[in-house]
Amino acid sequence: MRVRLANTLRESGDFPAAIRILQGAIAARPTKVSLQLTLADIMDEAGLAVDVEDIRRRLLQPTFAESASSNLSRLGAIHRPIASMSSAKRVEILIDARPGEDRTLTATLASLRGLTSVDWRATISGGFDAGLVGGAVSTDVRIQLAPLQGALATSSTPVFLIRAGTVLTPDCLGWLLWALNEEVSAVYCDHEERDASGATRPILQSAPHLLDLATNPTPPALVLYRDFEYQDRGHDMLATLQDAFGRGVVRHVPLVLGCVQTPHVQTEIDSPTVHQSQVCGRILVVIPTRDEGAALNVMLTSLSDQASDLGEVDIVVVDNGSQDVSTVEVLDCWRTRGVEVLRRDEPFNWSSLNNIACEGREHPIVVFANNDMEMLSENWDLEVRRLLAMDGVGIVGARLLYPNDRVQHAGIVMGALNGEPLHEGLRASPDERGPLDRWVRRRPATAVTGAFMAMRRSVFDQAGGFDAENFAVSCNDVDFCLRAGAAGWTILYAPELVLRHHESLSRGHSNTEAKRQRAEEEMGRLLARWGDRARFDPTRNPQWEGRGIRLFAGMRSLTSEEVMDWAIKTESRAPNQIETPTLA
Repeated sequence: MRVRLANTLRESGDFPAAIRILQGAIAARPTKVSLQLTLADIMDEAGLAVDVEDIRRRLLQPTFAESASSNLSRLGAIHRPIASMSSAKRVEILIDARPGEDRTLTATLASLRGLTSVDWRATISGGFDAGLVGGAVSTDVRIQLAPLQGALATSSTPVFLIRAGTVLTPDCLGWLLWALNEEVSAVYCDHEERDASGATRPILQSAPHLLDLATNPTPPALVLYRDFEYQDRGHDMLATLQDAFGRGVVRHVPLVLGCVQTPHVQTEIDSPTVHQSQVCGRILVVIPTRDEGAALNVMLTSLSDQASDLGEVDIVVVDNGSQDVSTVEVLDCWRTRGVEVLRRDEPFNWSSLNNIACEGREHPIVVFANNDMEMLSENWDLEVRRLLAMDGVGIVGARLLYPNDRVQHAGIVMGALNGEPLHEGLRASPDERGPLDRWVRRRPATAVTGAFMAMRRSVFDQAGGFDAENFAVSCNDVDFCLRAGAAGWTILYAPELVLRHHESLSRGHSNTEAKRQRAEEEMGRLLARWGDRARFDPTRNPQWEGRGIRLFAGMRSLTSEEVMDWAIKTESRAPNQIETPTLA
């Protein structure tokens, strides 16, 4: 209750009162981590001298370290289902061993002998020293040496690709086989990563998606394939997994089932080239506003200055009853520069204002933006064209920063805080990257904020626009993204697009009882409409445990039912394929 009151005071700008409330709460509950983190954030936002990063590391690192150090050992409480989906009788294990990895290979072979309930055969390939591992091989007829690449050209039985040094839990292959069937081309799980000093960290993946895989700095390292062709390219694990998406369904088992020596692979964001495809045609930008002329002028100026081809951009400002003289002057000035001003004197309804601005227009790309923004990315219009041309992408969201450069939005996570959606990366420092760099790399998101949302016009029409009746002010962007996602479109978080956001200048914060009640009612409608889908997010691994707005503060144990539910619900689907009933 005190945290909610403090945040309400914070939104209204009364930082001293918010700080006093939290200091009193901390005095009563000095071990409550979330109280201390919230206080540090508010003091930082208020411009007071406080090292938030030191406080955050001190409070959160012990919890995380304790969780990370026991990832493998606590899997004994998770019981694999007895009935496997796969009819396979045996698994072929292909181990890639390179020069200098002979010692770590011994640990891998030892873990294979500990596998339970699975018949397996292993082939070791690569440039290893056969003499150093020959003794281990001679004592186990299931292991054979094949120094030359291409030893396992094809296989009709499931194939498990790993690198030397990988140590598996006893039930690793049992879980992966459980998730494999005739429609599933590949199954991967999570793993622990160990560096040269022995320090470990969990690598917790999101649901299977090609666009996530393309920019993932640490892709899955433990993958079981239903069928396999070597293609004489060695252990290119990333390319092999990408190929599997084209052959069938890909599944993810959210359990840490092995430990991998680092680095096993590194990827980089595929930077756009001059030959990358683009969505052609004019871009429509819609900006609702009410007064706040100075902020609107900043937004319009930045959009104009940072565009690569302003002549192909049409901007419509929807004036929702501005009375301020300076705002009227700003609107008049921009009208002479080609910006269309559409006057609507009616109660504020974000959804309705944006829908009306799109009526009678045929632009293939529509960008919805707030008036309290500043575009920081050069050639933003070209980036929007490129991103929307990606296969299956229907909506693109941006990285938004507060005026102090802390993160305001890096995508939206469903069911994140008290079962409600929350901006990811909220109030993170500029140099924080998030797990698997998720705050600074292009990746799928379940939803993105309407403060800057670009989309294909065909997606807008297919979804029927924003729901002005049920979501006049809040939750309209999330509801729209869920509808577009259910229709098969990918929602993409793209940090190539960066804007500074002075949040809620046009409609104000929810700092009155009436506004808070309206926001609660609209959130209630969102949760009622989408049910479990509003509380479930395939982009955030279910093993992550949150503490307030810190969505990746530690790890939690899952039940076998939770593991199975995730693996089935989040299996990959082809672009533009309608969601299965389990996700809808």
